[in-house]
Amino acid sequence: MPVNLYYTQKVRGFQPEQEKYFSKSAEIHLKRTKHHCPYCGSRDVTAEPLRRRRVRGESLGCCRKVILEFTIHRLYCHRCHHREMEHIPFLSHPKARLTKALERTILELRPHMSVQTLADFYDLRWHTIKELEKKQLKKKYSRIQTAHIKAIGIDEIHVGKGMQNQQYLTIVRDLQSGAVIHVGEGKGISALAGALKKLKKSKLRIVTMDMANAYYSWISENFPKANIVFDHFHVIKLMNDKLDLVRRRITAKMDDVQRKQLKGLRFIFLRNNEDLPEDARQILNNMRGDFQDLGDAYMFKEALRCIYRQAKDSYHARIAFHRWCKMAEETGIPELKTMARTIRDKLDGIVTYWTFRHISNAKMEGFNNKIRWLIKQAYGFRDREYFKLKIYQLPEISSEKSI
Repeated sequence: MPVNLYYTQKVRGFQPEQEKYFSKSAEIHLKRTKHHCPYCGSRDVTAEPLRRRRVRGESLGCCRKVILEFTIHRLYCHRCHHREMEHIPFLSHPKARLTKALERTILELRPHMSVQTLADFYDLRWHTIKELEKKQLKKKYSRIQTAHIKAIGIDEIHVGKGMQNQQYLTIVRDLQSGAVIHVGEGKGISALAGALKKLKKSKLRIVTMDMANAYYSWISENFPKANIVFDHFHVIKLMNDKLDLVRRRITAKMDDVQRKQLKGLRFIFLRNNEDLPEDARQILNNMRGDFQDLGDAYMFKEALRCIYRQAKDSYHARIAFHRWCKMAEETGIPELKTMARTIRDKLDGIVTYWTFRHISNAKMEGFNNKIRWLIKQAYGFRDREYFKLKIYQLPEISSEKSI
């Protein structure tokens, strides 16, 4: 019984001429039923056979590998005198090796199966599946609607050495929906070049970011009405970096035995006081007594955290930060004086955290963990463009789905 081409392969305008079935594969030779001119629609055409084409079709029962074979013709229209290659309606483009039906099936299965699993199941190259998905993602994310966006987050992530020797990517996301707006190569102003065009029609009011001067100047220049919020996570992280610099400075003056002991206690100083076990607190108190600069730096780190916990609004927060900076400068510790100078310079953006109901860049930091999971699941990405397209798709997929 001849196979029904339309219901099994979505093929129209052809009929099966010959069918060959094997244990796990099948070959179906197709014959064109009629030709017409692609320009004027006339059926008064001459079809000149050129070559045979073989493409993969949808699976048929136990036959996972189905080959459709047909002849390609060059058409000459006697009415409009156009000479053109015939159009194959069940192929997405003239050089396609898979039918539209098979491409659609693969793309529907892709969120639930890995690239390698799909390639093994359909006996296709891994590269074929990847390029098919890449084409779909490129079309989907070629235009991103941004007119409704009011708040964005900007952050960079280290992704390792890429094809263009870029170790960083800069991610811009809509804080409300979580959608990725822009993925830029590197970090700094150059990485945000494509974001300006995308955000041109947005109603941007809030931008959360770390305390990098490059991002600050870019937002101030291109979106002067937007409120910049320096994320509290990055403020505390910068203070932890200063505390670690104090520890290193003190360690450099010790003998080998003391240096080894203090190096092993590094994470005690970086952890929050309430998270420390009792024995770690005792060690910390002893170390703070022996090394005054280290003890003072730790106390100032905890005092900085207290501001975020206790300040009721931006007015009280501003007063608390001014007091903190003044006391930090009076200690004479170089690292604390540098931190105080940074806080004074960025104070407007820091206290905006209270103005907009404790808005932060936490979603961006969590998304960076998702990107690392994406890299780990795929064992790295050699195709940089495909990697960036997968980042655009990442908010739509969960960790249970395959990469």
